[in-house]
Amino acid sequence: MNISPRAQTIAGVLRTEIEAWRRAEKLSREAVGVMVMEAHQRMGGEAATGVDFGFVGDTYDQAKKAAQKLFRWLDAEGALPANIVPAILAALPADVSLHCMNQILRPLGAEAHSLEQVAPARFDGMGHLQSMIKESAEAQSAVVIAATVQTPDSIRVAIKEVAESIQADVDTKRSLEAALQASQQIPSST
Repeated sequence: MNISPRAQTIAGVLRTEIEAWRRAEKLSREAVGVMVMEAHQRMGGEAATGVDFGFVGDTYDQAKKAAQKLFRWLDAEGALPANIVPAILAALPADVSLHCMNQILRPLGAEAHSLEQVAPARFDGMGHLQSMIKESAEAQSAVVIAATVQTPDSIRVAIKEVAESIQADVDTKRSLEAALQASQQIPSST
């Protein structure tokens, strides 16, 4: 993932990860806006958060306004209402949501974990291997550039890329551990 190596605001992390996920899944901004609006409503809406989407009109207008409001919050630094963050995270797939939370918590030396103990049907070794290779190659390339250029920006990029490579390795290790745990919980048929 190619994000700014500087410490990001919560809005910056969410914006970057939502855009990457949205593009990978070929979702429109309106579709993402509707997902956040629906998650917001499931969580109690304005009564629970104090955040009012204030929609009137047909479904198309609501989707358009949801996208405008969401991406305006994410684009304008300091404009993101803190109480809408849980709805944004709830609207995202679990892996993207956890990645966002870990990006936010990492500077504090903390990380988030899912409370669900659902083991995957099978370990996706090729998917993890692909991610590890990609992130490692990006980290290696960034380190080479940092070693030759030695500017603060190139060093920041290298630090970010190395952190993402480590995260890919950690994610793979967790999946392996979950697969091992799941395999040990399956009663033998002997």
